[in-house]
Amino acid sequence: MGILLSVCGLSQLACCATSTACNCLGCIAPSIGGRLMYAVMLFLVTVTGWIMMLPNVSNWLQSKVPFCWKKMSISVMSFIGKSSEKEPEPTICEKATGYLAVYRLMFGTFLFFIFFGFIMIKIQSKRDPRIALHRGFWLIKFIMLVSIIFGSFYIPDTGSFGSIWQNFGFIGSFLFLMIQVCFLILFADDLAASWNRMTSSDGIHFLLPLVSLINYVASVVGLALFYSYYGGSGCALHNWMISINLILIILITFTAISPKVQEYYTGSGLLQSSILSIYITYMTWSALNSSPNANCKPILWSQSPDKTDWQSFIALLICFVCVIYSSIRLSTKAGIERISGAPLEIDQESNEDQNLEEDENYSHWPFFYWLFALATLYLMMTLTNWFTPNEQYKHFGESASSLWIKMISSWFSALIYLWILVAPVLLHDYRDFS
Repeated sequence: MGILLSVCGLSQLACCATSTACNCLGCIAPSIGGRLMYAVMLFLVTVTGWIMMLPNVSNWLQSKVPFCWKKMSISVMSFIGKSSEKEPEPTICEKATGYLAVYRLMFGTFLFFIFFGFIMIKIQSKRDPRIALHRGFWLIKFIMLVSIIFGSFYIPDTGSFGSIWQNFGFIGSFLFLMIQVCFLILFADDLAASWNRMTSSDGIHFLLPLVSLINYVASVVGLALFYSYYGGSGCALHNWMISINLILIILITFTAISPKVQEYYTGSGLLQSSILSIYITYMTWSALNSSPNANCKPILWSQSPDKTDWQSFIALLICFVCVIYSSIRLSTKAGIERISGAPLEIDQESNEDQNLEEDENYSHWPFFYWLFALATLYLMMTLTNWFTPNEQYKHFGESASSLWIKMISSWFSALIYLWILVAPVLLHDYRDFS
């Protein structure tokens, strides 16, 4: 009953927040306002998940949800990979409760977005009643979301839910990271084009090279610090990973400015490659911090992660903002066209509100919802620090799985950008890339 009351309290808060947001968004086009409201929903869920990870809240949840009851201790034991012959230690149970609670919370949110994605399939007319469902009925949708989340906390669990759902989280998060880097590349292209127009008209010719130089200096300094603090003798794996990413940064830089690439990809330049270099450097840092090898990390990052540090909170907040912004950007018609390279057909049955909704494409709304579903999985893994159960519980937020997923994501980011650069050169006879 306690968990029900807490969820109901969250529902009331959400309703107040959404009512205020609806009033504030009244002057925004419905196509944009609807997406922002879904972003608000995901933000509230993320904040709730972060609260569930706090030690005091995890301790309270032990008596409210069936993760650490005596008869259900097999769930925790199976999830953390230990024998279920005895009750879990209190500190272990507290930690596992927080992680499993976030898993259930995000499971319900994932189902919510997947469900709406399916019911929005094949909307081809502005008269379709499902358009009103997408843009309104926020109180009903929040009640629906809270109900699904509440029900997910009481799904019978014989010990396999946490492990299975975690695997879904790994896969979904990796897919979202790939979409996110596509968004980053689009953003870099748009920024370069905008600044090129601005510098040509205002005479600020130093802006592009200056920002590019700053990005590259930051990347080089960062990688040098990684060698110093995360590498060295006995840290061959870290040295190898840092070296690979250094080579990739050099490769994308020289490829971006090569005459052959710029002949077919006129928008290519140092600004885009420098932004990708910063992103790869960030992913390298994040991956190395997730390494379970405490001897190959600075003392600051090898301390016990039991405490809540502001660095982690700020990193999560920045990550969430990026997730939501990229989700909204890629859900629009223009964003989909930029990724697919093909124009979308729009039903011109009515010209009503065309100025406000010229970027809307109803047939691709499912993509928007499913992108939010992947974002939910990514946020779930971020909140739980990509936790992988093992026998050692000194470092709940550090694991080999987290290290490899983040590092492989950085490699794929570089490879995706390299392909975008060389594809016009290799395939210009088969397709128009202009």
